[in-house]
Amino acid sequence: MKQRSYALLAAATGTVLALSACSSGGSSGAGGGEPVTDGTFKLALVADPGALNPLMTAASPAHQLARLSYDYLVHPDPDTGVTKPWLAEKWEETTTSASFTIRDGVTCNDGSALTAQTVADNVNFITNAANKSALRGVYAPATASATADPATRTVTVTTPEPSPFLLLNLARIPIMCEAGLKDPTAANKTTFGSGMFQMTEAVANDHYSYVRRDGYNWGPDGTTSDTAGVPKNVVASIITNNSTAANQVLSGDLNAAAVSGPDQDRMNAANLDTVKQPAPAGEMFFNHSPGNPTSDPAVRKALVQALNLDDLAEIFTAGRGTRSTTMVSIEPRACIYDSVAGNLPDFDTSAAAATLESAGWKAGADGKRSKDGTPLRIRMVYETFGDATDAAADVAVNAWNDLGATVELTSGDSNKILDVALSGKDNTAWDVAWEPINVALPSMLVPFLSGPVPAAGMNFASISNPAYDAAVEKASGLTGEDACAAWADAESEIIKANSAVPFADKITTLYFNNAGLAFGRNFIGSALRLYQ
Repeated sequence: MKQRSYALLAAATGTVLALSACSSGGSSGAGGGEPVTDGTFKLALVADPGALNPLMTAASPAHQLARLSYDYLVHPDPDTGVTKPWLAEKWEETTTSASFTIRDGVTCNDGSALTAQTVADNVNFITNAANKSALRGVYAPATASATADPATRTVTVTTPEPSPFLLLNLARIPIMCEAGLKDPTAANKTTFGSGMFQMTEAVANDHYSYVRRDGYNWGPDGTTSDTAGVPKNVVASIITNNSTAANQVLSGDLNAAAVSGPDQDRMNAANLDTVKQPAPAGEMFFNHSPGNPTSDPAVRKALVQALNLDDLAEIFTAGRGTRSTTMVSIEPRACIYDSVAGNLPDFDTSAAAATLESAGWKAGADGKRSKDGTPLRIRMVYETFGDATDAAADVAVNAWNDLGATVELTSGDSNKILDVALSGKDNTAWDVAWEPINVALPSMLVPFLSGPVPAAGMNFASISNPAYDAAVEKASGLTGEDACAAWADAESEIIKANSAVPFADKITTLYFNNAGLAFGRNFIGSALRLYQ
C-alpha cells in the first residue's frame, strides 16, 4: 500500500462529482529539441471557463487556466509520489490540523508580498459560508479555520473533527493574492496570483492570453522565469471540437491539446510526446431502495456474474481504456490500492443462473424470471459517451435478458441521468445506473455511498453497508499508510457487496508538438516548455 500526494485541482462538473483529471503514465512530455527562448506556448481548452475566480467556481476550464497564474502550497510529483515544496517550504499534519511554512520573498503579480497571512486568508475566505465559495467543504472543510504566525511564516489550519487528507486537500487550493480576496468580482475577469504568468487578455469563448512575470523564482524543482524553454507568452484557445484540436496540434498551430477517441490513432502515429490522463468511465451502481429487485444481494451478484467485465471495458472504451482497479482513479492518487481484485464474482453465466434460482427467482416457460409473482424487471440508465458506450450497454442488456431478466434501457447526457438518479424526485425510478463518480480521494466517495438519499443527501443508490461505515470511521481518524489501508478496506466492502462495480477507466492523452512539461502532468505555468 503506497501513499501518494495527489492532484492540485478538482472541479465539480456534469457528472456526479468530476475532478479535473491529472495524469500518469506515458511520456514525460519533455520535448526532444533545444529550448526556445521567449516563445509563445499555444494550448487548447475544450470549453470556455466563464467566471475566472478559482475560489468561487467549480468549472474545470477555469481551474485549468488557474494553474497558469496561481501557485499552490506544494507540488505532488505524479511519478514518484513525493510531495515537493512550492509556496510552502515544509509542512506537517495530524488528523485535525495541517501547518505550512511559507517561503519568504514570494510576490504577487501586483508586486505585493504573498505571506502566511495571505494563505490563511484564502482558507478563511473559502470556509466563510457568506462568500459562497465552490471550494468550501471540498478543498477546505466547512468547519476549518486558519491562523498565521508572521514571525515564523507559518499558517495553521485546524478542524474540530478529524478531516481525512486535510493537508492534501489544502494543497489543492490555488492561492489568491490579497487584492483578489478583497475584490472577488474583479478576480472573475483577470488574475490575482503569484504564478509564472499573468493574464493580459480575456476574450470569452475565443482565447485567453498571458505574459511571463520577470523575477519569478519559486517554482517547483527550482524553476524560475529565466529557466531555459519557459515561454514568454501563453495563449489558451477555446476549441470545442476534438478533431479540430488534433488537426491544429499536428499542423503546429497548437503546441498542446488533450485528445481522446478515434483521433488518438493519427496522433499516436505522429510520434508526439504524450501524457496520459485516466479517469473513471464505466461505473455500475445498483439501487438498494426497498422494493427494487437490485436491493436483493443475489440479484446484484447474478447481474455481475453474467458480465464479462474485461470484454465490457474493452467495448466501453473502444479499446482505448483499461479495467478499473478502484473507484478512485484520478491521478495522481493520494492512495494506491486495488479494491476490485478478488472482490467481484467471476464471469460465469451458469453460476449467475444458479444464484438467482437459489434466491427464489425462478424462470418461467418463456425463460423470464420472477419471484413471488414479481417479474425480474431491470431498469438501466446510463450516460452515453457515443457509440462505444451504447454498444457496451447493449452487451449488458443482452446478457441480462439471456439470464431471464426483462431489461428496460434509458440513455442520455449527464444532466438527464442525474435528474433520474440524483434529483430526489423518485429514488426508486431505476435499478442499474452507469454514471461515473470522478474523485481523487476515497473520502470524497463517502456521501455517495452512505448517509441520506436524494434530495436530502447524495447517496443515490440508497446504500446501507455497516461494514463500509465502520471502515470509514476508522480511516477518518488515521493518516499516512494506515489511512490508505483503511480506505482500501472501506471501498472493498462496497465492491464485495456488488453495490458499485467500477469496470472501465477512459484514457485522455495530452499531445505536445515542439513543447512539453518539465515536471508534473498538467498545464502548470512554471512547467511549460517550448522546444525547436
